[in-house]
Amino acid sequence: MMESGSAEVTTGTGNGYRAFVHSAFLFRSQLEYLDAVVPFILEGLATDEPVLVAVPGEYLALLRKALGGHGSTSGLQLVDIADVGRNPSRFLAVEGSFAQENVDRPARIVSQVFWPGRSSDEFVACTQHEALVNSAFDGRPLTVLCLFDAQRLGEDILASARATHPTLYEGGALHDSPDYAPGEVLARCNQPLPANPGAVTYMVRKSDDLKPARSFAVNYAGWVGLSQDGIEDLQLVATELATNSLMYTDGACRLAFWRDDDYLVCEARDSGRLDDPLVGRLDPGPTGPASRGLFLVNAISDLVRTHTGSTGTTIQAYLRMTPSSGPVG
Repeated sequence: MMESGSAEVTTGTGNGYRAFVHSAFLFRSQLEYLDAVVPFILEGLATDEPVLVAVPGEYLALLRKALGGHGSTSGLQLVDIADVGRNPSRFLAVEGSFAQENVDRPARIVSQVFWPGRSSDEFVACTQHEALVNSAFDGRPLTVLCLFDAQRLGEDILASARATHPTLYEGGALHDSPDYAPGEVLARCNQPLPANPGAVTYMVRKSDDLKPARSFAVNYAGWVGLSQDGIEDLQLVATELATNSLMYTDGACRLAFWRDDDYLVCEARDSGRLDDPLVGRLDPGPTGPASRGLFLVNAISDLVRTHTGSTGTTIQAYLRMTPSSGPVG
């Protein structure tokens, strides 16, 4: 059972539920991992709290074995983070849906979005994700435990954990993080995204340009060998990015496409500015058309990077390359 140090785990709210708790656990061994995570899960189930666990496959297997018969409990969801959280922005939507499903009751989330082998771009997106969790679920009766492998992750990642989580789980208790500064982290993550000089580009100035822009994207994707499913995803991503620009900016949208190792990148540049960093990361529902397009982009893409400022916004959507089964018709 988690005991409280300088931070109260069960702080009350106006509705009688405890307040939102977002903590980081920096573990150094499998035993330490299990000793913290398994009781956290079982305590939630014992108090009838739904629990979402999203961790890499190797840890998922450990937890299934340690939980035994509890692993099939209806209140427990065990998912591979590599499937649902390859794109951290997509995982925030998964967490948001889980929170909305349990809006009138306390619930718990165990997540591990950082794992060794992720690219530097993915690490930036993961850091941004952890910083945004604080504002996304503020006031919700959620207890979120985020896991960091202190043996295999770099010190810069561990430092980001301390900066993006208001509390740290250490020695069986929660303690306030003296380095907590999510606003500073978000500012650092808002990095300029340089244009790729080798990209092929297409300017979208009006709605009539959308159809030829899709054809342009399809031709390029077929040339580099993107699968048919990938091409369909690319058409939707390019359309939604360009449409969003036309709807909310006064200028044109410059679409650019290039191959980046195992990914095809679709980039959109325009003169607008995103004032809310959560736009497109949580399901806006039927009444939120303004962010529906960006929500679809995050749902489809394997990674999304964004930079916004006074001179405009750049969004880069990454789609994993898989061999095409044949020529594109």
